[in-house]
Parts: sequence; structure tokens; C-alpha cells
Amino acid sequence: MNKKAKQPKILVFSTQFKSSGGIESHLLEFCRHMSEADVLIDLVVFNTDIIVEIDNQLKKIVRCAYLGRNQNPFQKALWLFKTGLRLGFQKYDALYTNGQGNSIGWIGRFIRYRHWVHHHHTSGDEGDRQTWTKAYWETLQRVPKIIACSQRNAKEIGDVLQRNVETIPCFSTKISPAFKTTKGLHLGYFGRLIPEKGIDVLCRLSADTDCHDIHFHIWGEGNVYPPSFFLNYPRLIYHGPFRGRKELTGVIHSIDGFLLLSTNAEGLPICLLEVMSAGLPWLATDKGGILDIACDPDSTKVISHLSSYEKMKEAVLSFADDIRSGKTNVEKQLKLYEQKFSAPVLVSEWKKALRLSAKTSTSL
Repeated sequence: MNKKAKQPKILVFSTQFKSSGGIESHLLEFCRHMSEADVLIDLVVFNTDIIVEIDNQLKKIVRCAYLGRNQNPFQKALWLFKTGLRLGFQKYDALYTNGQGNSIGWIGRFIRYRHWVHHHHTSGDEGDRQTWTKAYWETLQRVPKIIACSQRNAKEIGDVLQRNVETIPCFSTKISPAFKTTKGLHLGYFGRLIPEKGIDVLCRLSADTDCHDIHFHIWGEGNVYPPSFFLNYPRLIYHGPFRGRKELTGVIHSIDGFLLLSTNAEGLPICLLEVMSAGLPWLATDKGGILDIACDPDSTKVISHLSSYEKMKEAVLSFADDIRSGKTNVEKQLKLYEQKFSAPVLVSEWKKALRLSAKTSTSL
């Protein structure tokens, strides 16, 4: 008689999955690393818009992928209902839900599971809460466990809900450190191109004569900022979108520092974790959980998101001077990343939160 371990099985549900974005990076890495840790994953995404390359990656990682691609609200609801019926016959060790919206509560009622953990990945501040629907508020009251991605966000959400909210950081793509070989000082941003990410400030900085000796770069895409928009800023280099680990590595290795001058309802920005994994210095505003990962006053600078343009410019110029003078410290960021944000650490924390353990079955 032999006993063999039975793989734990989870359903991962996300409200959306686009071809680019921080939470999309987290979901891909979450599924990849949990699968490598011997967890079977079925993935359901309510609203999907991804390129074929990412679609293929997901289907190699998970056991089954159900990706909603409907645009019509009625068709979306019908698709989710049919998917729920299809999966309702199975029993999962855990349900992991991600995002916000009415569909979170609906899938929580339809799926059979032992444990349910909801991951809210934005800030939870007043501005963020104004986007929550009544149904989502009710879901946050009844879900057994809520996880936020930073301590600050957990406190914000916990205080308003008057319940305990735990903290586990998001997964991120680990990038190896490298020394940049291009001449001059290069500062950049990569990610979603929306006004809340400080794109207009970067454009203005590139045109400011006080910043004439800094090269500014942007990677990403967004409807508000088509490629033609950047033609008005000849001293800012717009590179377009990037895809995958190889291109992300090239982006990070080509700049001296990263800028995230955000007013967005940030959770814990994945882009900052990615640059931290490579030891790249960064300057960011104090939104969401950004202060959680600031570990060195020269290499990880944080300023108020309410700063005027002149104050932001002053901070950027000081940041540039610190990089030039060699004040930044690669080792502190690398050490913090390995201790708190590396894949082995996060797999252990998420398995504990989802209460997953290898069960044994007996065979003759």
C-alpha cells in the first residue's frame, strides 16, 4: 500500500486581465509560481483582452483557463453564469478572487470551496472606495479573508470595514541587476499610460530647461496618450509598449532611475517591485503602499503626491544628482526584495493564507 500526495486545487478568479499592467503581471506570476509549487489552478477571467503570446503562456501554466472576451453586458453575464455552472460541480481547496466589482460576490456564491481569500490590490482610500459598488461592499463584509498588498492599504480597508485585513505583497517579475552602458543620465517610466501615473509631469520635465541634462523615457500604451502625443515633446523618448520578461529586462537595464509621480489609487505598484529586484533607484509619490518598500533615503525616494510641479522638479533634480554622485545603494533594495517580495517567500505566504497543504491518498 502506497501513499502519494494529492495536489491542492484552487480556482483563481479575476475581474480583468489585459495585455499589460501591474495586476496582470501579478496574476501571471502568481499562477506560474503557485503551479511550480505543485498547486493545480483553474483560471477564470471575467473581462479579457490579451495578446496571443500571453494567452499561450497562461494556458501552459494553469490546468484550465476560462477567459471572457464578451463586450456586451448581457453576454458577459451569460458567459459568467454558464462558466459558474460548469465549475460548480467541482470542489476546490481554495477560491482566490482578485479585483473589485459585482462579479466577485457572484462567483463566491456559485463555486464550492473550502476556503475563500479575496485580494484587493488598490489603495482602499476614500477615492478608491467611491468606485466600489453596493454589491462589492457587501462582498467585502462577508468574504472570510481579505488580503491587501501593503500595510497602509490593509489599515485603510480594515478601518472602514471594521474587520481584520491581512497583508501579502503581490508577485513581480524578478529582473537581474546590470550596469547601464549608455552615456548621460536616463530616467524613465514604464507601465500604463494614464494621467494618474504622472505622464504629463514627465512630459513637462522633459521640456524644462532646468532638466536639459536628463534624458526622459516612457514605455507603455494607453488611449489618452497615443504615439502622436509625444511628438510635442522632442526631448522625451517614447518607446511604445513592451512585452514579456526579456523586453522588461531591456527597459530596466537602459535607465539609471525610475520615476512614478502617481496620483493613482495605488496598492503596491508592481513596477516598483520590478525595479527594486534589479536594484534600480526610484523616486515615487506617497500613494498607497509605496512607503512600505522605501528602504534607503537616497535610492528609494518618496515625495508627497500633493507636491506642486516645482517641488516635483526639485525632487527629480536632487534624485539625478544623487545618482550621478554615487549615493544610491543597490544592495539594500536587493536584500529587502529577497526577504519580503521574492517568489519563494510569497508562495509560502499565499499557501498559508489559502490554507493549502498536500493531502495524501492511498493506493494499492
